[in-house]
Amino acid sequence: MNKKIKKKIINLSNYINYHNYRYYILNKPIISNYEFDKKLNKLIKLEKKYKFYFKNSPTKSLNNSILTTNKNFKIIKHYYKMYSINNVYNKKNFIIWKKNIDKKIGKKKYYICELKYDGIAISIIYKYGKLNNAITRGDGKYGNVVIKNILNIKNIPKYIKKIKNIKIFDIKGEIVFSKKNFFILNKKRIKDYKKKFSNERSAANGIIHSYKNDIFYKKKLEFIPYFTYTNDTSIKINNQFKSIKFLEKFIFKFQKKSYLLCKSSKSIISFIDYWEKNIFKSKYPIDGIVIKINDLNIKKRLKYNNIFHKWCIAYKFKDKEYITKLINVNFYIGKSGIIVPVINFNPIIINGTIVKRASLYNSNIFNSYNLSINDKIVIKKSGNIIPKIIKNINYKKKKNYKYIYFPLYCPCCNKILKKKNNKLFCYNEDKCKSQKIEKIKHFISKYAMNIKIKKKIIKKLFLYKIINDITDLYNLKINDFLNFKLSYKESNIIINEIENSKKKKISNILFSLCIPNIGKYISNKIEKKYNNLYDLLNDIKKKKIKNFGITTINNIKKFFKKKKNIIIIKKLIKFGIKI
Repeated sequence: MNKKIKKKIINLSNYINYHNYRYYILNKPIISNYEFDKKLNKLIKLEKKYKFYFKNSPTKSLNNSILTTNKNFKIIKHYYKMYSINNVYNKKNFIIWKKNIDKKIGKKKYYICELKYDGIAISIIYKYGKLNNAITRGDGKYGNVVIKNILNIKNIPKYIKKIKNIKIFDIKGEIVFSKKNFFILNKKRIKDYKKKFSNERSAANGIIHSYKNDIFYKKKLEFIPYFTYTNDTSIKINNQFKSIKFLEKFIFKFQKKSYLLCKSSKSIISFIDYWEKNIFKSKYPIDGIVIKINDLNIKKRLKYNNIFHKWCIAYKFKDKEYITKLINVNFYIGKSGIIVPVINFNPIIINGTIVKRASLYNSNIFNSYNLSINDKIVIKKSGNIIPKIIKNINYKKKKNYKYIYFPLYCPCCNKILKKKNNKLFCYNEDKCKSQKIEKIKHFISKYAMNIKIKKKIIKKLFLYKIINDITDLYNLKINDFLNFKLSYKESNIIINEIENSKKKKISNILFSLCIPNIGKYISNKIEKKYNNLYDLLNDIKKKKIKNFGITTINNIKKFFKKKKNIIIIKKLIKFGIKI
């Protein structure tokens, strides 16, 4: 196998692990499920063809970096492993999957269709009828203990009489917010001057992993079960339909038409079509239908691959498209010098979220749309995550029309822009004010040094020449803030925040330095292996570094070869930051 293929497999594995981390831990996905699945399937094909597996390949198991390492949440092993479900995005692929399964199990077998809830997968454990534990999915084998955070969920009983003689009764399901409760939740957050949650899943994830005593929020959560496990033979549950009926009769309420026993592809597709058209009728956020083989003995026979169930599939609903009117386009400069076009349009509501802007980095695609003010544009929120422009209805216009094009020069420093991978960059980082301000903003951000200073204050400090780079933050005095209408108390809090940032971990420091492609995920990986930057750089020098892609190593090398970066590092060390 040539080096090019090997590098491709390693980079693809790192890419998928990074997006797993963003989805499960940060709860800030930046690609849709469809885009993620495309990359994962590509990796599976490459590994199979060349029989090469990267050490941390996500096709072997969900990477353990998706476990929350917060000291407030203990990590323990699941009684029964929690697998992911593979996805299909059209009926043709569903029929192919079903035909393959029918060949193995026979055509005249029942399937059960269930709603796919957009929540947080969890395992609720009962011992002799008493609620004993609650474990998040984590990496499938191990999860975080969140028992304290589910005690206030009203529909999770503390005791179930029917299973009082059973040693272990494991109920798998989803922690969710109903659409109604999500609205109440955000209404309260606005009242409390807190930032609104962007969607129900984001809210559920944040609250189930919160170590604060947010009883009001926790009471609004609900649990929707989808499967039970037990080794006890006294409860005879030999199919999925019986499992749901057992849960429904003795423990939980299910919403109407949320599951259906089907014998034919036709009845399965009818169920899919009904919910795709009537998604608004669900009390809870749903993003598809899960189709399972009903017979549990057949399920055992089919077994699993490393991360997916083989006995079930998820049919994901298509992303809806919306028409709106373009207001204007603003071009911003990111911390790396990338030109970010922000397209503002008349607000539209997508799944309860107000959307009024989108970004389109690719200059070729941007220019091909022939955008101009008041154009009717088509917006799609891919996977309910990122709004995207997919079409300009007013594409064809008269000659000499005023189109909006990507700039040729930096909107801040007026230097000519350079193209890389169809994206435009300003490489004048030492003199471009916008880049310098964005680098400082990144340095103080939550997953970097976590210094709570308002971004507009950072901008003012820079424009008034009080600070010029990240190291100047450690020279700030209380009087520097008083000029910007901050009280003595507020100014003192900021100074303490800056002082406390000196105790940050190596992962925070690495992430804060704006090294290209060294994000939070890679920074955490480095921290697990190295206690300080010296050991890391020494291993890179001696070519001893393993489990990191060539791109990652080269980017670190390039960063520390620049004199100005070494000067910044030395200054940070002088201020007491342990690097």
